Amino acid sequence: MPDSIHTERKSFKASFKLGVLASGVDFMKNIVVILPTYNEKENIGDMIEVLENDIFPRINNHEMSILVVDDNSPDGTKEVVKEKMNKYKNLDLSVGEKEGLGKAFNRGIDCAMSKMNADAVIKMDADFQHDPKYIFDLVKKYSEGYKYIIGTRFSSGGRFPKELGLYRRILSKYGGLLTRIILFSPHINIVTDVSSGLKLVDVEEVLKKVDFHSISSGFYYTTQLLYQAVIIGIKVAEIPIEFGIRKKGKTKMPFSNAPGTLKAMIKLRLNRNKLKKRLEELNKET
Repeated sequence: MPDSIHTERKSFKASFKLGVLASGVDFMKNIVVILPTYNEKENIGDMIEVLENDIFPRINNHEMSILVVDDNSPDGTKEVVKEKMNKYKNLDLSVGEKEGLGKAFNRGIDCAMSKMNADAVIKMDADFQHDPKYIFDLVKKYSEGYKYIIGTRFSSGGRFPKELGLYRRILSKYGGLLTRIILFSPHINIVTDVSSGLKLVDVEEVLKKVDFHSISSGFYYTTQLLYQAVIIGIKVAEIPIEFGIRKKGKTKMPFSNAPGTLKAMIKLRLNRNKLKKRLEELNKET
């Protein structure tokens, strides 16, 4: 596993837990916002400030933390985060080699679970294409009892901006529809957005029960994780979001691997029974 940079915040967490116990509240959860980064120096500082000053102070029923998962960015992203860590006690950093978004997210989950005692994680982009305001809706659904919540661009109230180009809009919408048909038919309306990068996932009910060894390192890891969650019986909730436009830096989204992704989805569906059996065995062991 790649080396992680992690600063313990024991006094901060201990004082919070004492406050929770004293108040008699037992539903507070530790929610970690995971921000995977690669060359996001221009965005990560602003994102951290928005989360810490505009979002977290308005969430009173959960403890909120940030974990930046950086793939050893050469542009100085991690240095910006380290400087912010001197200011914010609930901010941590994990640094590893660049092995794909799926691997980065997995590394972040491992750190959030083992080092930060996360009860749930929120994965979102650090470049503001996911508006931080949607964290309120994700947390609200989580407080209602849902264990897997997705920010969807394709339901009523959701939006995929025209500025991102016709090809990307067609690929996302109709590629997503084809994926839903392949994976979830005949119940394709279980979800409307299989490739959304904005989500909240419960640790105990989902992340500890899925098989990360069978999840790829590429961009479609999010679809594979969702598929496993559905197989183990998790009811998925969605919130509508307006997908934003990157204001700084360049997109990391590859558009040339659509045939490879389609092939992977077909293979995933054909191996459903085998995967289901594997998940049942894993959860029997635990």
